[in-house]
Amino acid sequence: MVKVKKRRSLFFKQTLAYLGTFLIALVIMSASVYYFCSNYYFDQKSIELTDQARSIAKQYSKYVSSGVIDMNSLKNKMEVIEDFMGTSIFVIDIKGSVSVVSSSINSEWIGKSITDETINSVLNGKIVTVQGRLGGMFSENMMTVGYPIKSNGNVYGGIFVCSPVPEIQETLMNVIEIMIFSVVVGFGIAIAMIYILSRRITRPLLQMNKAARIIADGNFDRRIDVTTNDEIGELGESFNYMAECLDKRDQDRRLFVASIAHDLRSPLTSIQGFLHAMKDGIIQPEDYNYYIDIILEETERLSVLATNIVDMGKTQENVLELKIETFDINELIRDVLDVFEHRFREKNLKCRLIIADERIYVSADKREIHRVLHNLVDNAVKFTDENGIIEVETSLPKNENKVYVSVSDSGKGVPDSEKRHIFEAFYKSDSSRGLDKTGSGIGLSVVKEIINAHGEIVVCKDSKSGGAKFEFSLKPAEEQEEKNEVY
Repeated sequence: MVKVKKRRSLFFKQTLAYLGTFLIALVIMSASVYYFCSNYYFDQKSIELTDQARSIAKQYSKYVSSGVIDMNSLKNKMEVIEDFMGTSIFVIDIKGSVSVVSSSINSEWIGKSITDETINSVLNGKIVTVQGRLGGMFSENMMTVGYPIKSNGNVYGGIFVCSPVPEIQETLMNVIEIMIFSVVVGFGIAIAMIYILSRRITRPLLQMNKAARIIADGNFDRRIDVTTNDEIGELGESFNYMAECLDKRDQDRRLFVASIAHDLRSPLTSIQGFLHAMKDGIIQPEDYNYYIDIILEETERLSVLATNIVDMGKTQENVLELKIETFDINELIRDVLDVFEHRFREKNLKCRLIIADERIYVSADKREIHRVLHNLVDNAVKFTDENGIIEVETSLPKNENKVYVSVSDSGKGVPDSEKRHIFEAFYKSDSSRGLDKTGSGIGLSVVKEIINAHGEIVVCKDSKSGGAKFEFSLKPAEEQEEKNEVY
């Protein structure tokens, strides 16, 4: 039989930990206060009894010096102290026998000797404070201060002032009762505060737990309310940010599937349609070459689409491996432009190449930069009207150790509100939807990822002709001299 372990909530654990810590602190504090109060009270009582014993001893010493002892006056003083202090007082002579007692002590003790180490210490001239029954004189524990009676350096007896220990302890118990009451009230307040604090901490965590389960089911719209500025609030903001990222990833995934499905369906539909027409004899054999060329163009579109999808996946997963080498960027640009020569002719486009020097060497991955240039020129051709102009330029700013490459067109351009989205995967601006019938919306995303992998930047600007201008930077291999050449 499997034993199910009972789960305890974080609220329960936190509350228990707080209350346990608070209770232990209260117990330690109460014990410490009791200890110090007890010692302090007994010390103060000892000082009071010593002062009273000293007062009586001084008066007795005067009587001894004069040779005449006024017992009535002495007993009256003892009675006053007894009534005021609640103490018992007795006097012993040099032989250790009780000679005088206050009214609270049985008079039968007069004349009796008390055998106790305390008596001997006082008769030896010492001031002694003890607790006990003093050889059976008292039926309960007493705090007793013994003070020697001296005259001319000689000891003639001792004064003993006694206070019941239970009375002292009763006073301490009153203090303890007040302390316990304060502890109970404080503990009650602590429970309420700890409950509120624990709830404030655990409530957002419970919300996150509930929201996490909802998000796990595929609902990425769920957010939690952040009401604090502490670590819990920061965790809540991070949770919401995570949810937003997941929501965006989910939207990108949906857009990816929809975009790929659309981009695959269009050429496949054309290829399938032409092949069925050729098979059914609708297309005559003499026209096969024309339609085969169209089919080849469609298959080329599928190949480019597949390549871009793979490239985008590599760059987004940071698995793009760069092979840095030194090459002439101008030569690479010319190679790319040669590939587009037939498309320039189809739309009667003029292409201008403006270079800062005859040869400009850069350090980069030649294959990936070729792909960047191909995508940018392809994008420019798509959005440039017939008889338009495409301009590719390289520049070497004097104050920067960079090589800049730009591709401009004379098309409609990119609105400012859309420039910050133009490099997002599958993004197509509203102004391009009617023009870009063949694009997948990931070409510029691949451009940005490749340039970022090189540690460089790519931006979208307005061209001089009002169209779009895409410019990226590269690391130069050596210093260049400025020189312009127009083709």
